[in-house]
Amino acid sequence: MSNTTPSAFAAEMKRRFEELCGWAIANSPNQASPLKPADFDVCREEIMRLAERDLDVGERNATIPEPSENGPQYVNMNPTPWP
Repeated sequence: MSNTTPSAFAAEMKRRFEELCGWAIANSPNQASPLKPADFDVCREEIMRLAERDLDVGERNATIPEPSENGPQYVNMNPTPWP
């Protein structure tokens, strides 16, 4: 398991996304209609939602023992919906 804390992971994920947005804006091939920061708002919201969900998963997984400590080999995070 990585030594990265869930909050550090979320902060790094957000930083890298903003860095990617900046690169995309600066290198947009269509200079007649260049990309704007607002073009990434929907993606930014989804990244924030993913980062927050990962925080919850990290906190929840912290209470689950590792397989070497007699914990489960696999934890189903997306159970099949029941009709």
